[in-house]
Amino acid sequence: MKEQIYFCMDIAEYMMFGAMLSWFLKDMPAARFWRDRKILSVLMCLQYAAVRMAFSYSGLLKRFLYGDEMFIVNSRQSIVPVLASMTVTLLAGFLFYARNRMRLLSLVTAFYALYELIRFALYPLAVKSITQVTGYYNRLFWEEDAIGAERYMQLVGRAEIIWNLSVFLMVFFALFFCIRKYRQYFGAGNLHKVYGEALLFVPALLGFVFTVMLRSILFYYDKEVYSLIERYVELNLMIPILAVLCIASILLSVKMLGEMEKEHEKRREAELYQSRAAELEAHVRDMESVNIQIRGMKHDMKHYIADVNALLAQAFSGDAAAEEEARRYVASMQTSLENLDLKYQTKNPVTDVILGRYFRLAAQRKIEFFTDFIYPYHLGIDVFDISVILNNGLDNAFEACETEEGRPYVSLSVKQKGNMFLLTIENAFSGTLTFNDGFPVSQKQGLGHGLGLKNIRGCAEKYFGRVKACQKGNSFCLTVMLQGRPDLMTENR
Repeated sequence: MKEQIYFCMDIAEYMMFGAMLSWFLKDMPAARFWRDRKILSVLMCLQYAAVRMAFSYSGLLKRFLYGDEMFIVNSRQSIVPVLASMTVTLLAGFLFYARNRMRLLSLVTAFYALYELIRFALYPLAVKSITQVTGYYNRLFWEEDAIGAERYMQLVGRAEIIWNLSVFLMVFFALFFCIRKYRQYFGAGNLHKVYGEALLFVPALLGFVFTVMLRSILFYYDKEVYSLIERYVELNLMIPILAVLCIASILLSVKMLGEMEKEHEKRREAELYQSRAAELEAHVRDMESVNIQIRGMKHDMKHYIADVNALLAQAFSGDAAAEEEARRYVASMQTSLENLDLKYQTKNPVTDVILGRYFRLAAQRKIEFFTDFIYPYHLGIDVFDISVILNNGLDNAFEACETEEGRPYVSLSVKQKGNMFLLTIENAFSGTLTFNDGFPVSQKQGLGHGLGLKNIRGCAEKYFGRVKACQKGNSFCLTVMLQGRPDLMTENR
C-alpha cells in the first residue's frame, strides 16, 4: 500500500512540476510545425515527467547508476537524474520552439536552478523535522516500550508520507511564487540582444552549479550515513542563506533587466513622439504655405481682372500688341493657379500635401521622382501612420540621393491584395551599408539619428506588419507590409 501511495505521489509531483515548466516557457515562439500550443505544452510536461519517472522506477537505469544496491549511496549520484532531465528538456525545447535559443537556455536553467535552490533552502529544516518526529517514535518504541512494533511501523510510515507531501507542497508553492515573479518582472521577455539573455543566464547557471556542488558533497553511505550538515552544524544555516541569496540574485537580475528594458521602451516612445511631432509640424507648415498662396492669389485676383479688362479693351480697339500681351498675361495667371493645385491626387489631403512637397523637393535637387501611391482608406489604416512611413522613408531616400552621381531617383510604389497593403520605396544608392538586426546602421551621430526606420517599424507593428530593408546593386529598397485594421475602418471612413 505504501509503495502505491508513493508511486501516485511521484506521478502527481512530476506532472505538476512539468506543467509549471510548460507555463514558464509558454511565451517562447513555437516552431512552425506546432500549430497547437496546448499540445506543445502537454508534450513539454510529459517529457519532464517521463524522464523523472524513468530514473525513479526503471530498474535498468537504477542498476546502471547505483550498482547492485539499487539505491543512492552518496549524494553525488543524485546529480545524474537532474542533469539528464535538464538535457532532455533543452533538446525538446530546441525542437519545439523557434528562434532565440539563448532565451530558451536561460529559462530552462533558471527553472532547474530555482527548483534545486528551493529544495536546498528547505533541506535542513526538512531533515530536522523528520529527524525529530522519527526520534520521538523511536523513544516510544525502543526506550519507553509505549507502543508495539506494528504500531511503530504504522506511525513512522504515516509520518514519512506526511513529511514527503509537506515538502512537495512547500517546494511547489515556493517555485510557483518564484516563477510568477520572474514572469511578472520580465513578462514574455523583450530583449533583442544576446548579451541581455546572457545576463539572465549567468546568475541562473551560478545557482544551478551551487546546487550541483551541494549534491556532490552533502552525504555518503559507508555502513551508515555520514551527512555534511551533521558534521558541520553551521551549514544548517549557511546552506539556506546561500540558496535564498542565489534565488534573490536570479529574480533581482530579471527585475533589473526588465526595468532597463521598460526604460529603453519609454525613451524609444518619447523619441517616436518627438519625431511624429516634427512631422506634424512640417505638415502644418505645408498646409500654411498652400493657404498663404491661395489667400495671396485671392487678394490679387481683382487687380489681375482689372489688368486683363484694360488689355482686352485695347485689343478690341485694334491694338495687336495689347492683344498679345493679354494672352501672355492670362497664360501667366493660369500657371500661377496650376502651382496652387496639388500635384498628386491620392484620395487623402494629407498624403496629397506630403507627396506634393517631395515632388517640389525632387525638382529643386534634380532627382527623378516616381509614384503611383493611392491612400488605402478602406483598410482602416490611420493616415497619420501612413504619413510617418512616407515622411521617414522618403526623407531617407532623398538624403541618400544627395551624394549620388549620374541618375539619382526615388520611386514610391504600392500594391494591395485583400487586406494586405505593400508599400515600397526604392532609391539610387551606390555606397556601402552596415546592417544590424535587419536594418542599416545610421552613419550619423547624435540624438535622433536612426529613428526613421524605428518609427516605420513601430507603425508596421501596429498593423501586424513587417519592414524589410535591403541593398540591391546600386539601389536601396525599403518594403513595408501592413494589414488592414477592421476596428479602425469606420473611424477613418
